[in-house]
Amino acid sequence: MACALWTCLVLALLPSLAASGFPRSPFRLLGKRSLPEGVVDGIEIYSTTISCKVTSRFAHNVVTTRAVNRADKAKEVSFDVELPKTAFITNFTLTIDGVTYPGNVKEKEVAKKQYEKAVSQGKTAGLVKASGRKLEKFTVSVNVAAGSKVTFELTYEELLKRHKGKYEMFLKIQPKQLVKHFEIDAHIFEPQGISTLDATASFITNDLLGSALTKSFSGKKGHVSFKPSLDQQRSCPTCTDSLLNGDFTITYDVNRESPANVQVVNGYFVHFFAPQGLPVVPKNVVFVIDVSGSMSGRKLAQTKDALFKILEDMKEEDFLNFILFSGDVTTWKDHLIQATPENLKEARTFVENIRDQGMTNINDGLLRGISMLTRAREEHLVPERSTSILIMLTDGDANVGERRPEKIQENVRNAIGGQFPLYNLGFGKNLNYNFLESMALENSGLARRIYEDSDAHLQLQAINDLTFTEEVDVKEMEEALKERDYIFGDYIERLWAYLTIEQLLEKSKKAHGDEKQNLTAQALELSLKYHFVTPLTSMVVTKPEDNEDQTAIADKPEEGAEATSVTSSQAYLTSYQPPQKTYHYVDGDPHFIIQVPEKGDAICFNIDEDPGTVLRLIHDPVTGLTVNGQIIGDKGSSTDSKTRKTYFGKLGITNAQMDFRMEVTTEKITLWNGEAASIFSWLDTIVVTQDGLSVSINNKKNMVVSFGDGVTFVVVLHQVWKKHPVHQDFLGFYMVDSHRMSAQTHGLLGQFFHPFDFEVSDIRPGSDPTKPDATMLVKDHRLTVTRGSQKDYRKDARVGTKVMCWFVHNNGEGLIDGVHTDYIVSSLF
Repeated sequence: MACALWTCLVLALLPSLAASGFPRSPFRLLGKRSLPEGVVDGIEIYSTTISCKVTSRFAHNVVTTRAVNRADKAKEVSFDVELPKTAFITNFTLTIDGVTYPGNVKEKEVAKKQYEKAVSQGKTAGLVKASGRKLEKFTVSVNVAAGSKVTFELTYEELLKRHKGKYEMFLKIQPKQLVKHFEIDAHIFEPQGISTLDATASFITNDLLGSALTKSFSGKKGHVSFKPSLDQQRSCPTCTDSLLNGDFTITYDVNRESPANVQVVNGYFVHFFAPQGLPVVPKNVVFVIDVSGSMSGRKLAQTKDALFKILEDMKEEDFLNFILFSGDVTTWKDHLIQATPENLKEARTFVENIRDQGMTNINDGLLRGISMLTRAREEHLVPERSTSILIMLTDGDANVGERRPEKIQENVRNAIGGQFPLYNLGFGKNLNYNFLESMALENSGLARRIYEDSDAHLQLQAINDLTFTEEVDVKEMEEALKERDYIFGDYIERLWAYLTIEQLLEKSKKAHGDEKQNLTAQALELSLKYHFVTPLTSMVVTKPEDNEDQTAIADKPEEGAEATSVTSSQAYLTSYQPPQKTYHYVDGDPHFIIQVPEKGDAICFNIDEDPGTVLRLIHDPVTGLTVNGQIIGDKGSSTDSKTRKTYFGKLGITNAQMDFRMEVTTEKITLWNGEAASIFSWLDTIVVTQDGLSVSINNKKNMVVSFGDGVTFVVVLHQVWKKHPVHQDFLGFYMVDSHRMSAQTHGLLGQFFHPFDFEVSDIRPGSDPTKPDATMLVKDHRLTVTRGSQKDYRKDARVGTKVMCWFVHNNGEGLIDGVHTDYIVSSLF
């Protein structure tokens, strides 16, 4: 299935006279003769490098251009990037005076207005937008202030496919001027080994190419470098224009002793299949499907989606069967049947009618599937020359029958006995993925997590025909990933999300009314979440006002702007430095810490409630501010209140007077101004403002929210290892300035914004020798308290700073007004 997919990168640097709102002049090249060599229209591009790093067909490309504006007014530099539909821009940054300003993906009109305003003020700014009819052309515009040096860096990624028997990366080069330092540098790593590697250029003779080009490969590594000197770039020995105008193509192929291989990237498996005229080996597939109650809704829909996709890839010489497990185990057929068109039609009907019910008996479901495959081979029910495969689809842990993961693994390992591989597809975020992965790996298979944001069939299409192999070099792939630390964090997830966006946009073209609006909204949400430049979004970066602090914002809604829009501007955000004021906060399990500056001390208490409970933290009827928090638990959290750990996983913030709402989760931040919503990621570094509001997001660290002068709080993001078997990400909430909150403010935190007093006496040994007990007199209550410590994570979300406090037991009873259940509310808003 060799289709024409390649990287098309066009560097068309087009300096213009778009200074401070003036239109581009049609005579922009007339001044070229009086300028130094390499300077066009006042702009000198003195360095352009294209760094390509390819591992197992995944290409990570970084285009870095350095320019200086030698004119006495702002100039705009533009260049085009043409990408195939499965490649996408993932980052764009400007570096000005040694400070890097990251790009942010926003709704197209919001980004455009921000960029145009920066340009009109003569500031350095950048904009990336989709300009082609088929999402293949992107235009990058960079406005460079007078006398400024700027470095702009564009990153995009793609998955290469075979074209005419080789993997091809195609770079179209058009710098339009001489560049002192021009270089293409490509490093390739292929676990199967590289069999051929070549590079050609359409714009230069072989003699000149040979002196500027170096290429080499050995074993699994290959390298291509194209570095023409200034003289080699000239169109003639005395010319000042560049001959670099055409195609630069890198082609390579891998060793193909085996017809298929399986690639592991961050818990996913990706299959590549490129046989050299060999017949496809028939497959015998048994699907072991979890239909327990927890699979209801989206998970079961995704399971069916995944099964439909796999059934599409089955050939008539294949054999299959389905096994369903909940509290008990049932089968579709007594034995494997051939994948004839009639049987596949019946299989699709069976899948469509699957319903969820009951408990989860993973052990018996897998053993039934293993037995069926083994018997089919022993009784010659399947072709002798065929490959058997067991695929399990599940969302969680066993809760009936054999429940111990290690025992299930042992039973499965002994039953399979190395005969065939086991592949595990895990649905949802709270499953025991380590268990699924280790069980698959020790049985020559792999595990994949299916994400809820993307269609399952896109996540399973794996770019080419779904093909399995029994030989997987997992250790070698792990070493490859360690060696190449740039490879691709969540590339596969982003690729599937990107394909989903395209699918939604395609559907929206044929839809009408509410359906069209909903499809567009879904595509926009995914575009913003995954930082994609699509027809709905642009990537923008601007430098903040020079006379303002870098944590502040220099942009507000323009006069006449609709009140429903949230106008935002990109700024470089330094790490938040909290003011030295009284503060109260809740973080961790959840631990409430109340600072009492008059005493030079603090009081702390915990709230123990079930995951899903929403607690009222702050409510001020005068200012209209309300903050609620929803509790989450550890993965597979215990129901025993003495041993379980809970945290805040979601916050709802409302300002009734401003008709403003904000929902903060561990994945994204959503702002509503009236009915208009703006979605941001924790990957952002951005400041959003409107009259009386400032929201500053500091990449993967914290978010600072201010309602005018006197109301400021910080939300801290705590991230854990994604594959951690127990813990998951959570949030901390710090009220660092509350002096403008009214005297009527209440809530688990809000009630302590008013001055109060307490006395501690009779300090004595406690049950823990390191933590003394004492008697506290507070709010007319006499309480037994314990000396201890908590952590303040405002400055460092990983380590934190120790805070000594007196701990009030029993959910703060006697310290808080009423009892803790009085603060339970029905929802975040």
